[in-house]
Amino acid sequence: MKHLAFYAIVGAFASPLAAETLYLYEDTHDLPPPYKQWWSAIPEDKKYDEQTHRHVYVRGDGKYGDFFGVLYVDCINPEYSEWLAVGGSLNSEDVPNQAIVNLRLEICSNGEET
Repeated sequence: MKHLAFYAIVGAFASPLAAETLYLYEDTHDLPPPYKQWWSAIPEDKKYDEQTHRHVYVRGDGKYGDFFGVLYVDCINPEYSEWLAVGGSLNSEDVPNQAIVNLRLEICSNGEET
């Protein structure tokens, strides 16, 4: 299913020309110090439709477990954004809303908050 496509899609992000890592969120909710869950993203190097559509590799790592996924981000209509592939011990529902909000603010840079 989506896991098979994941490895093919992730290849686009593995190139040395890939964009820099964006640190999205450091989650400490319900975790005693010093434990945390870190969320980061690497946008695909290519830009589509003047940044209205992007593919982003999202990574979560920490005390809750690991997560990796490829998110199709629609900057104009957020409801059309979707996970193309996911993996790890966590699933897409475990990605904190704040991490997605921060991601959209970083990559949908049209001067307006999305």
